[in-house]
Amino acid sequence: MSVVAVLGGGNGAHAAVVDLQLKGYRVAWWRRDAGAFPPDGCLRYTGILGEGEITVERCTDVLAEAVEDADLVVAPLPADAQPPLLDRLAPALRDGQAVAFTPGTFGSWLGAQRRPGVTFLETGTLPYLARVTAPGEVSIPVVATRLPTGSIPGEGPAADAAHEAFAAAYPSAVRVSDGWDAALCNWGPVLHPPLIVQNLGAIESLGDAFDIHAAGTSEGVVRTILAVDEERIALRRTLNLPGEHWPIRTHYDESPQGMYGSDAKRRLVESGLWRERLHPRHRYVTEDLLCGLVLTASWGRAAGQPMPVSEALLTLAAPSLGVDPWTEGRSAASIGAEDLEVLRAAARHGGGR
Repeated sequence: MSVVAVLGGGNGAHAAVVDLQLKGYRVAWWRRDAGAFPPDGCLRYTGILGEGEITVERCTDVLAEAVEDADLVVAPLPADAQPPLLDRLAPALRDGQAVAFTPGTFGSWLGAQRRPGVTFLETGTLPYLARVTAPGEVSIPVVATRLPTGSIPGEGPAADAAHEAFAAAYPSAVRVSDGWDAALCNWGPVLHPPLIVQNLGAIESLGDAFDIHAAGTSEGVVRTILAVDEERIALRRTLNLPGEHWPIRTHYDESPQGMYGSDAKRRLVESGLWRERLHPRHRYVTEDLLCGLVLTASWGRAAGQPMPVSEALLTLAAPSLGVDPWTEGRSAASIGAEDLEVLRAAARHGGGR
């Protein structure tokens, strides 16, 4: 029976622990704080995977113990948590292992720079839409049905083996050319910055009575989301990235070609789980705006591809959220990924900057 290490203690990590154990994997679950694990490793779940309880075989706050015999390491941590995680994770990995950031926001690039000899994968969206509802309890109303997944290196025997291991755990995975390709499939930076910036009044006034994916997803906000997505797709075409471009319109059209299938939007809203208090340090801001949208817009600048709506959202975010996107954020220059031809070769074949 294969071992999968799951890193983190957020919504996605809870969902991954449940899903992978139900699939028959031996799960090693790592969290920074050993006191945060549910008693006896018992985790209750509801939602699309059914209803029940699992007992995690190994819960540890020692990272090396979690990953030492893992065939696959799954890291559903926010993008801004990737650099400090990699500081600790890179020395604990062995050559030939596979690490998946779910999603990545180009974490595969950061990982490949820190730890050559390991294949770093990333997905273009969250494998699960889930929420921890109480200590030791997670609700999972939606899982991805088509999950774009790329790696660095994007090709070669090590990449093939990593994709095989990931696809065994996530049969919904759709392999794309490399980690750069996967990063530019990501729906988070398309979806969440408009939802935050255009709903800020309701977010601040209504608190956790406001559901950003229900009342916050008005026709006008969706038009902005689609405009940001059109800019992302235009950038992909300018960069000659291959394959389908994963338009987010499929989600709003409830198409089976979307990442979450034909009824995901309904299940998401009906769950009522996204009535939550949002704030300037929420993952929607720190990951999807400061990392994801900044990165996409900076590649637009490097490629000479205008991205006026994306840039406008970043401009508005600065005073309204009290952030400095271009200083705080994950720009291409800040991670050594601004030379597009060097980046293209390194993403496909591996290697340093």
